[in-house]
Amino acid sequence: MAPIIKELGTATWPDFVRVMDKHNGVWNGCWCVAFHLHRGEKVASNRRLKEKLVKSDRSHAALVYDGDDIAGWCQFGPPSELPARMGGVARLGLEPPDWRITCFFVDRDHRRQGVSEAALAGAIRMIAREGGGSVDGYPVATRGKPYSSSFLWSGTESMFTKAGFQKIGELGSSKLVMRKLVRRR
Repeated sequence: MAPIIKELGTATWPDFVRVMDKHNGVWNGCWCVAFHLHRGEKVASNRRLKEKLVKSDRSHAALVYDGDDIAGWCQFGPPSELPARMGGVARLGLEPPDWRITCFFVDRDHRRQGVSEAALAGAIRMIAREGGGSVDGYPVATRGKPYSSSFLWSGTESMFTKAGFQKIGELGSSKLVMRKLVRRR
């Protein structure tokens, strides 16, 4: 059965809160706001900031559902919405993309079931509905080596390659910049 994909928004916010609470806000209480913040910027509550961003349609994610529960997601948005860590793209001399795919999360009970791939496909469909354009991802080049899922929050090169992304640069020994042009639907 194909997974159900929904966009993060006010209607799905309670489901998002439930999975965040289950995982203590994900990655030490991040609440998926790290890429929303400029370097050095701090906020009093990541949860309150995320809720504010979601309710003002300034936070996007493709949520993968298993029944009533979220199994995982892919966060995406324009650089103006997700400004963190854009320095690598500038250092490579690349034009900024229209959209960025910044991170993935998969619930511990749903790992190794294709959730990230489904979330990436959902994000690409949502970007196409929003007008499309260039989309960057920043996956890890695992080079066939085993990695802990904790270090694969940006996805893998093979997953992005399967989704039609092309490598356009390297941000270190294992972090890549991959880009895809998504047509408007």
